[in-house]
Formats: sequence, C-alpha cells, structure tokens
Amino acid sequence: MIIRNLSLDFLRAIAILMVFTGHTVLSYGAPSFLSPLQFGGTGVDLFFVLSGWLIGYQLFNELKRHGNIDVKRFWVRRWMRTLPAYYAVLLFTIVQNLITKDNFSIPWNYFFFLQNYAETMPTFTVSWSLCVEEQFYLVIAPLIVFLAKMKKNHRTVLLITLMLLPTLFREFELYQNLQETHVRWDCCIMGILLANVCFSYPKFWQRLVILGPKLAIVTLCIYLSFYYFRWFPNEFIADPSKLFLAMIFGSWILWANAINLSLGGVVNKFIYYISTRSYAIYLTHPDALAVTKRLLSDEFFIFYYSFAFLLSCFAAEFLYRLIEQPIMDMRSKFDFSKSRNKPTKDDPQQVVANV
Repeated sequence: MIIRNLSLDFLRAIAILMVFTGHTVLSYGAPSFLSPLQFGGTGVDLFFVLSGWLIGYQLFNELKRHGNIDVKRFWVRRWMRTLPAYYAVLLFTIVQNLITKDNFSIPWNYFFFLQNYAETMPTFTVSWSLCVEEQFYLVIAPLIVFLAKMKKNHRTVLLITLMLLPTLFREFELYQNLQETHVRWDCCIMGILLANVCFSYPKFWQRLVILGPKLAIVTLCIYLSFYYFRWFPNEFIADPSKLFLAMIFGSWILWANAINLSLGGVVNKFIYYISTRSYAIYLTHPDALAVTKRLLSDEFFIFYYSFAFLLSCFAAEFLYRLIEQPIMDMRSKFDFSKSRNKPTKDDPQQVVANV
C-alpha cells in the first residue's frame, strides 16, 4: 500500500507548473507583460528542496529503523527511478539532432551527467538540473552514513555549513556557470537539514510543523512579491538568492507536514496526476514547446500555453506508462532494489511514491 501526502504532491505539481510557465513564456518570446513569469524557473529550486526532504527523510528513516543505510540499494532504487526515462529522452534528442542538424556530434558527457560543468550545452538544456540531482544522489547517502557517527548537534552544524557554502562560492565567483552543482546545492541541503531536524530533534520539529502554516503564508507573500517587483522594478530589491529561496521553500515543506491537503475529488486527481507525471513532463516539455512554437507562434498566449501543456502531458503519459512506471514497479521484484522502509499510517511523512 502506498500512503501519500497530497500536500507534498501539491508542491511537486506547483513546481512543475512554475517551471513550465517560465519556459513557455520564454518560448513565446517573453513579451514585457509576461516576462516576469519567467521567475517561475525557480520551480527547479522547489524541486531541489522537495528532493532533499524526501530523500533525506527516507535515509534517516532507514537509519532509525535498521541502524544502517544500504547505500548501494539506495543508488539502485534512484537509478531505476530516474535513469530510464532520462536516457530515453536523451537518445530521442540525439537522434533528432543527428537527422536535422549538420555537424552535430554526440555529446558523450550527457550520458554521465557532466554537462552542467561543460562550457556549453548544445541540446537538452533543461538536463542541467538533472545533473545536480544525480550528483547529489551519489554524495548524499554516504554523507548521511558519515553524519550518523557524529553527535546530533555537530551533524546539524555541518549540514548548515554545507548549505551556506554555495553562497560563498557564488560570492567569490568560484564557478564557470550557475548551473554547476556546487553552487546549486543550497536547496538540496535544506531538504536534508529539515529531515535531520525531524529525526534528531522531534520536539523542536513538532513546534516548527505547528508554525508551518503561518510561516508558509508569510513566505508565500514574500515569494509572490518578487513577481511583482519584476513587473514594477525597485532599485533596492533584486531577485532572491538561492539560499533565501531554500528558506522560503523549506517553510513550504513544514506546511506540507502540518496539513494533508484535500481539495475534492477532481482537484485531488489533477494534483496527483501532475505530481506523478512531473518528471516526465519536465523531460518532454522542451520538445512540446518547440513543436508549439512552430505551429502556434502567432496565437494568443493562452492558446499557446494550453496547447503546449496538453502536448507535454500527452508525451509525458507515454514516457510514464511505457518506461517510468514499469521500471519503478520492477524495484519491488528484486531483493537488491526492494525498499527497506514500509510506510504506515503513523508515519508523519506519509509519502513514498516516486522516491
């Protein structure tokens, strides 16, 4: 039985809709009255916080229940979850480029998730965030194994330090581009930090969760104000830093743990659908936007947006049903990839789907 927290599904659905909206505006030509909506690209940072929280919760929960973490099992489960759909879209993209472009060379670094450290990304540009995720997966399980040997206060200080490091890297320009993992892990570590607090300081965690809804209202207003200031610029207010976004989105995780959202049958189903297909939509929406731009470039934005979204969902459904879901289901059939954590109704997380 899979137990779901619809509030976390809601955040995942919001994240993909934010990203899709930002990219659709850019594809449409980013007219001035829509251009501020490109701030929706920060939905990627929300994905990073969600990923950090879900993975962190899973690993700390495994540590609590079993006294250890099976790192290889974790990697296998993550790779079975993420790699098949990614490689399917990557191969499709490469074949498409070989057919339609002259002098296109196969970007071998894409097969090893190293393209976010390359000087240029000739194709499949949204995959930079998948590099961040995959590199994060490689590091995080061994890191938590190491952290488990430390006192909880020392562990917390180290996680906070790791979360602050990307700010220093950005401040001193220790990067070639802002898509490199070491300058983008703020939000990932924020999710891990929250999971650490949940398991290491349960009483304090409960207080945070109680404050979650109020914090979420405040931070939502702050977040939306950045859209406003893109429409009406103020010389004293710039876009938020990634660290600040990590804090904003971290408060939304607290809200999701405080409230198991329920908005009615149809809306719940829509949230569930978008959430479960969010990875497939992320992978397929660039091609859907490219097709839409060819067919409907002169149409009103609402028609452009709707057609691109439906086309993305259509392509995502094929990817999800033919590749993503079957291989995820296969994980439970092999000893080396079965989950060690069994969800229960008393589990405060109440979500294991898509992890």
